[in-house]
Amino acid sequence: MPRKFNRWVVIIIVAVLSISLIGTSFAAIFVPEDDQIAQDIEAIQQEYEVRKQITEHLSQKVEENPDDLEAQIALADAYYSKAAVSAQINIQEYQQDLQTAIDIYQQVLTEQQDNTVLLKLAHTAFLAGNSEVAEKSYTELLNKEPENIDGLYGYGMYLFYDKEDPQQAATNWQKALSLTTDENYKRVLEEMIEIAQAITLDSSEEQGESQEE
Repeated sequence: MPRKFNRWVVIIIVAVLSISLIGTSFAAIFVPEDDQIAQDIEAIQQEYEVRKQITEHLSQKVEENPDDLEAQIALADAYYSKAAVSAQINIQEYQQDLQTAIDIYQQVLTEQQDNTVLLKLAHTAFLAGNSEVAEKSYTELLNKEPENIDGLYGYGMYLFYDKEDPQQAATNWQKALSLTTDENYKRVLEEMIEIAQAITLDSSEEQGESQEE
């Protein structure tokens, strides 16, 4: 990744993406206060056990009724949600949770076309580092729903982080910005656009300096 793609910026953006997909109620665990680290560690472990039990319960439900697509989607969602916690405990388990979610989402999509599931697949593949599935899923979704705000947001993240293309990322975020009415979403998008444009400008200036030399 180029130097201008400051690593801490990417980490913050990915954290924002994760929190937005999982729910802001879990944000406190991601960004704890210094004087609450011990409590947060305990909270993470407790949350992990809760989410693990949910995946086990839903796994049994799917095993009892393999044709229940709603249960399959709920199970994939549960593994995705569990990954947010397992990432802080065991990185290998985190990857396994995401991959399990990917496998289930893909299986569901072989049974029925569902753009919501396709979006979940795209997001999960992106977080798992599966560029091929993420690219295919985002582009397929946006071909079907060009004004899908979450799809534009996630695809911009993919373009920025995986493809190292801040200019195209900003294009997707600007379109999402023009469509959303959520003020918090607008603020996040505006910040990301500003970062992407600054990186694009810096890269252009570096190229100009190199050509002059």
